[in-house]
Amino acid sequence: MPKKGHALNDSAGQRAKYFQLFSKAWRNHCEETFENLNNKGAETQLRREINLATTGCYSIKEMNQTTDFEAVMLELAIRSEDLYWINRLSSAAERRIKWVIEKQFIPDLEFLKKEPVSYSYIAGIAAQAKYPIDLNDCPAELFVRVLQMVDTHIRRLAKEQGIELIDLPSGYFRRGLPPTEAKAKFQHDHHHHVTHSHNGESVHA
Repeated sequence: MPKKGHALNDSAGQRAKYFQLFSKAWRNHCEETFENLNNKGAETQLRREINLATTGCYSIKEMNQTTDFEAVMLELAIRSEDLYWINRLSSAAERRIKWVIEKQFIPDLEFLKKEPVSYSYIAGIAAQAKYPIDLNDCPAELFVRVLQMVDTHIRRLAKEQGIELIDLPSGYFRRGLPPTEAKAKFQHDHHHHVTHSHNGESVHA
């Protein structure tokens, strides 16, 4: 259940920063998905999805002024490519970005490619764009560029296979489910696509 009873709304300054950054994230989302920028219903839905996935709260009014605020601002910074906030939350940003790759992008790629995927696959995508970087020692602002390239690659693969983004493993995170529950529900719903490794070979249940 979402958390309740906190009070981020006590800080008008934090609220203003939150909505300013969300507006940038919403514009980026519309550019990527061709969503109507004036679709207030879709805008509200995205905002609630981000809030719930990052803090466990539906509304900013339910969040606290420290950990919740940092978590949601970091997610919005990544989505809006805001280097000021990424740098301000740099250590947290690097952890968050690596979490996104490990818990969302790699499972998406494994589902789409029907084979195990490692960090070397991600590094290969980065290298194609002249980013031959060590993903274990990468500045957050550069890591964001890698995230964008991998996200574009995933969207292209999904489109080629006629798969909606919401039906990918990361889609279960977008619905606001906690990581463990999201993974379990995805595997239950798509058990025939789950990739297992046996003696170094890819096996599909």
